[in-house]
Amino acid sequence: MEKVEVRRRWAVETLFGLLVAAALAAGAVGTADLLTSDTSVSDTSASTGPLSPSGNPPPRVAFADRHIEALATEAMRQISYPWTERLPDWYVEFVPGDDDVAGYTWSHEQRIEIFVRPGDTADSLARVLAHELGHAVDVTFNDGNERRRWLDQRGAPDAPWWPNSGSADFDTGAGDFAECFAVWQVGDQDYRGRLAPSPSLLDLALLVQLAQG
Repeated sequence: MEKVEVRRRWAVETLFGLLVAAALAAGAVGTADLLTSDTSVSDTSASTGPLSPSGNPPPRVAFADRHIEALATEAMRQISYPWTERLPDWYVEFVPGDDDVAGYTWSHEQRIEIFVRPGDTADSLARVLAHELGHAVDVTFNDGNERRRWLDQRGAPDAPWWPNSGSADFDTGAGDFAECFAVWQVGDQDYRGRLAPSPSLLDLALLVQLAQG
């Protein structure tokens, strides 16, 4: 545990340094519906994720039952990105699941479904939620220019952004962005992207920038 914490802190400090350097260099001071399915560089120790100060989930999150609510609440605590503030019109539902589908992002409805399957844990749900939130961030804040920057950064400038008929989410720019967003939030132990390797700190520095809108 101590080695993991030291490595995480090193990653956080390194990424912060990269972002500061980029800001100084710039003179600054300061989704088609998609199907989805970890040393973290995000310091979540001081974050309560999307929970309110009282510890209760926000009103735009729903749970099918109390067992799912317990798992999902613990999963949400692992997400440091302030999605209830940055994505105020989005709605998240945790519902029972029994197949290979882990989550959907319904972009036109601004709704995310997380399917809680037998054997799921708070950690596995956190990863799915982070991936789907990556899709929500993408369709909310990114346009063609930002997506081209991402594909260039990832060394896949000719890759499609959206899945074609029969293609997998993990083979597209959209899926790569979402999977890298999940790495940022929960780490890369279960990285599943196929467009490019697990993101570097430079990749994550760009992702952090794009996630700010």
